Amino acid sequence: MEKKIFKIIFRCDASPNIGLGHIVRCLAVAKELQKQNQIIFATIKDDTNSFIREAGFEIFFKEKDETEEKYLKRLNYIIHNDIIVIDKKYSYRIEPLNDLRQNNIKIIMIDNICKGLSKCDEIIFPNAHLNKNILKKYLSQEQINKVKTGTEYIILRNEILALKDKINHNFHNPPNIIVTTGGTDPEGVLLKLISWLKEMKLEVNILILIGQAFKYKNRLEKLIINLPDNFQVLPYSLEELLKADIVICTFGVSIYEMIYLQIPTICISHSRENAKGAKILKERYGVVENMGFIENLTPQNLYLSIKKLLENKTYYKNIIKKCNNLIDGNGAKQIGEIIAGGKYV
Repeated sequence: MEKKIFKIIFRCDASPNIGLGHIVRCLAVAKELQKQNQIIFATIKDDTNSFIREAGFEIFFKEKDETEEKYLKRLNYIIHNDIIVIDKKYSYRIEPLNDLRQNNIKIIMIDNICKGLSKCDEIIFPNAHLNKNILKKYLSQEQINKVKTGTEYIILRNEILALKDKINHNFHNPPNIIVTTGGTDPEGVLLKLISWLKEMKLEVNILILIGQAFKYKNRLEKLIINLPDNFQVLPYSLEELLKADIVICTFGVSIYEMIYLQIPTICISHSRENAKGAKILKERYGVVENMGFIENLTPQNLYLSIKKLLENKTYYKNIIKKCNNLIDGNGAKQIGEIIAGGKYV
């Protein structure tokens, strides 16, 4: 039986303020679907759209002063899509989503909590840190039981999957600590980390990886003048991750990438919401060294965590062991199958 071709819209945004995470994971899923479906990205106008164009996908832009509700209506009127995948933090109401359903559009909501959840055909939280109790405000227990979440739904880029067999867990001498705070780093976490690490005078190599859309490049240029010889500042590169003995990074997609690669990681959250998620992840699996919310973090606590990973080899190896096979790397494929499993599955 020939598989049906669907017209699928991915509604997601990227910007210096919200980062690249939503776009990156939607691209990973879209690539799983593109051979047998028509894919269109619905997003705001921003320089980060180059990622979508480079992947060869069509873009349908949201107008500058257009409300989200009007945008959804316009998408439906012009594109006549079969499925919409919404990966956007927004307080979607019941009515606009109900309008989509009445037009026989399948709605997939990814990683967002709002009143409109009850009108979605599939709800997916592609992470391992969801507290399902927070869904009770909008969903019945029966609906909550159908929510897709857990390690099997974690979305990883093909570029990360390709690195798995290249990672070597033998400590370098001196050790390499890689610091990365995402594509945009909206809260400027990296600026604090560089200053703190400089004062620690660690006998390690420190590689600072800068995201393509990093928000504070002017401030960074001033900060990195006269850095010690053991510091390197480089554009973000996946190949540089192969050198890492320890990674320091902000909570988000990068944390799950490091878990997949089995690289012991110090996790710092740039929001209180993320700090809650990181705490749950640590408690459930013990696969990260959790530092909590950046505003509550002190240089002393960060120093102690670094020293613990550098000096306690049993603890270090135990994290690697716990990370092993926790994430299978099939999340994008699995979610793609949920999306295109039919108009209503």
